[in-house]
Parts: sequence; C-alpha cells; structure tokens
Amino acid sequence: MGIGRTAVGLKKRSGATGEGVFGAGRSLLFSIMLVPVLCVFSGCGDNRKEIQPVKATIMRYNQLIAEGYRKQNMNPLQEVTTKDQALKLYFHMSALGEGKLRMDSTLKHIEFTKIVFPKAGEATVETRETWDFTQSDMKSGKTYYEEKDFVYDMGYTLKREGSRWLITNVSTIAGTSTNTTVPRPKIDRMGKRPPGEGK
Repeated sequence: MGIGRTAVGLKKRSGATGEGVFGAGRSLLFSIMLVPVLCVFSGCGDNRKEIQPVKATIMRYNQLIAEGYRKQNMNPLQEVTTKDQALKLYFHMSALGEGKLRMDSTLKHIEFTKIVFPKAGEATVETRETWDFTQSDMKSGKTYYEEKDFVYDMGYTLKREGSRWLITNVSTIAGTSTNTTVPRPKIDRMGKRPPGEGK
C-alpha cells in the first residue's frame, strides 16, 4: 500500500541523515501513528486473512444482483446476503416489473477504497464501482433508459456467520452519471410514459 511505502521511506531517511537517537525516536513515533491507518486499509492480526473473503463476497453479490435483475429472481442473493437485504432488492425489482421494465447491468470496474473491521466478525467496506445499465420494455424490448460508465460510491456492512461473510446492508454514498446514452422518458400526470418512447 502507498501508506506502507511512506512508513519505510521515513525510516530510511532517518537513518541516512544521522539524526541518532532523536531521529530514531521520531521514526518510531511515525510508525506508531501509522498503525491505525494501516489497520483500516489492510486489517490487523487475524483480520488480515479476512480481507480476501470479504472482497470475494462483495464481488459475488454484484454478480448475483446483475443476474437477479436480468432473470427477475433475487432469491440466489441469500447466498451472500441476509434475507432482509435480499428483500430490499426484491422490492426494487418488483417496482421495475410493475412498470413493465427489465434491467440489465454490467459491473465494469470496482476499486476497494476502504476496508475496516470494527470488531470481531464485522466489516465495513467502501468501494467505487463503474456500471453500465439498461432498462428495457419487457414486451417490446425497446430501451427505456440507459447509462454507460455510471460511477457509484458504495458502502457495505458485513457480518461473519460460521465460515462465511454475509452482507447485512448496502448503501449508495454517491452516484455520478457520466454518459446517459438514452435519457429517462418524461412521465405524464397519470404516471404513464408516452407511447413509443425508448430506442
């Protein structure tokens, strides 16, 4: 990590300048101050080995959510989430279905910007994700709304149950539209979209 390299760099410069005991003391102080920061990004002690399983759980979640919207079935999400979290996504999928819309989404890039283990068996994660998604009319197949390279800053809360990590909550911290290829149609006063809208 970049922070880790900074800590090493401080140690090398201290020794090279011949600052003696006081220089070594300052280096030790810097090292102590950096420990909590390093724990935030890479975990401490036993938590370090949990980083990859936590990341894998989030990656699997994003795969299953894309498949869930496409297949209109969120039940497989309970592989990596609690039932309550899966229900939240089911309700959103149902709302799209009531509007006769199907969503197809693709995760193009994900960056894990923060991983914290506040206590044993719990993790909070922040990511920056780039998605393409399309909402299309179920009957005609016409594109109703489409975004390319939409950037989400996401927050995940996880808990460990037995040998696996489960996602208990997902929140959108921020969302940035970078390329709206098909704008969302205007809705009339009766809540209906004009006929023929979409690509």
